[in-house]
Amino acid sequence: MRSLGVLQAISTIPFLEKSFNEIIKRHESLRTRFMAVEGKPVLEINPHLTLTIPKIDLQELPEKQRKEEEKRLTNLIAKQPFNLAKGSLLRVCLLQINAQDSLVLVVCHHIIADGWSRGIILKEFSSFYKAFTFNKTVSLPGLSIQYSDFAAWQKKWLAGEELQTQLNYWQEKLADVSVLNLPTDYPRPNIPTLRGGIQSLTLDKSLTDTLKTLSREQGVTLFMTLLTAFKILLHRYSGQDDIVVGSPIANRNWAEIEPLIGFFVNTLVLRSDLSDNPSFLTVLKQVKETTSQAYKHQDLPFAKLVDTLQPERDESHNPLFQVMFQVQNEAYQLQNAVSPELAIPGLSLSQSWIETESTKFDMTWHLVERETGLLAVVEYSLDLFKAETIKRMLGHFQVLLQEIISDPQAQISQLSLLTKQEKNNYCLSGIKPRLNN
Repeated sequence: MRSLGVLQAISTIPFLEKSFNEIIKRHESLRTRFMAVEGKPVLEINPHLTLTIPKIDLQELPEKQRKEEEKRLTNLIAKQPFNLAKGSLLRVCLLQINAQDSLVLVVCHHIIADGWSRGIILKEFSSFYKAFTFNKTVSLPGLSIQYSDFAAWQKKWLAGEELQTQLNYWQEKLADVSVLNLPTDYPRPNIPTLRGGIQSLTLDKSLTDTLKTLSREQGVTLFMTLLTAFKILLHRYSGQDDIVVGSPIANRNWAEIEPLIGFFVNTLVLRSDLSDNPSFLTVLKQVKETTSQAYKHQDLPFAKLVDTLQPERDESHNPLFQVMFQVQNEAYQLQNAVSPELAIPGLSLSQSWIETESTKFDMTWHLVERETGLLAVVEYSLDLFKAETIKRMLGHFQVLLQEIISDPQAQISQLSLLTKQEKNNYCLSGIKPRLNN
């Protein structure tokens, strides 16, 4: 699955190309390609790379056919593979909808940019496009370093004393981690195909606001509250007490790298002990402590951690964790990217989830905070799960959150996961479901 940036505007190709090429000129990462030399990866920075934006005209199509073609092309452009050794790893395409409206699709390979970078691209695009449109001068702060400078620093840091301090923490925290064994619809294959599907559910604004209030009262972030609920869900599904989840972090701890486009994101491994039937608030307190400590030790690259811990490798599942969880604030990202002073009349910005039919983990949960509430998007392995299983799991997560709001001091075994319809069905059948208590 990819997050696809979509700009809807009355736009012209020359201003579009000029704006994106100015961004490419500022950031070396957008001019970088990756080649194999004698079996080893080598990067090369093109000093003069320029982008040509193709235009696809849909104006002559009937409205129904146009909408179908727009959807087809959007998915096709998002899924089109990149060649890491040739050309640009930033792809921009314009779909001409009618005489007034066009759709600009922006896709970037993850190797040169992360989620934070998307906001930078949009913010700089807004500055350049507005300036060119109204014939004004662009004035953006210069970049004191480039991504290659950060990479050189990180390589030197990994040979220093701080590395051992970070390693000691993670070695102690992740000793003898358990593999998460969720009940699956199909036997786990020895070698996964990586085929993926997507299911989603919107949690309404009322529930979202109440979760925010609970988080403030407990002195935690919304992420910590949602992660705690998610770990309880996994505990109830798997019957395991040792719950390990991966979570991405921006990993931009220095002011110099905040305005850079590049891949800085790191993966934290967050472990919790849910034994002895604790209350939700007890688990929340533990998650807060674990997460806070992990933030202090976030600089160790995940790949280096795996190499050091050397967990027993099994091609059937990922090392250290099998499930990923993240929370994003889409409203903040978009407002930060296109702030009022940078907004362009006639231009609107949106984000779309594109199913790329692949997944790296058993499942990845994306919770996106929107003005209308939380959108829960689950990317899951088709090797393991049916669509209806993931839909049901999403429903159980929603019920669990409602139960937590009703009684956050309840022990985790007392928090029901079953919807009213499921409870009625089980009552009629006389079966006592395992997920109910």
